[in-house]
Amino acid sequence: MLFFLSLTISLIVNAQPRRFSKKLATSSLSGQVFEQVGNFMSSKGKPAVKGRPLMTKVFIYQPVQMAQLENQNGAYCNRINGLLMKTTLSDSAGRYHFDLKPGKYSIVVAYDHGFFIPYFSGTDGVAYIQLEIGKPQILNITINQKASY
Repeated sequence: MLFFLSLTISLIVNAQPRRFSKKLATSSLSGQVFEQVGNFMSSKGKPAVKGRPLMTKVFIYQPVQMAQLENQNGAYCNRINGLLMKTTLSDSAGRYHFDLKPGKYSIVVAYDHGFFIPYFSGTDGVAYIQLEIGKPQILNITINQKASY
């Protein structure tokens, strides 16, 4: 009995702590997608209008450069030759959300049988977004391809 007790104590004392896998550290990106169609010329004394919420696909790519866009015309293109990381569908209020690893990405939106590019980064970048742990980001996207100002 004494042998069994000392063996048990020895095993407890010499036991290695269990290693649990760490949860992958992520960062979040969320926002809303709006579409503007028609005359959006601002009027004196009236607040700016965002447009109507749009249910559409939102895409996250590894950083994309303009040379990777096919048939680009302004903020619109037919195809992106890049590595797609994630896709989500915005809801009826235009809201979308991503949980991603920290890093640099490009974000685009499905629109009119192609892609809408919400902004350009520098002279050659396509809508770069930099995500960091513990710093959620909000990016509202307004598609204004069919709007006049």
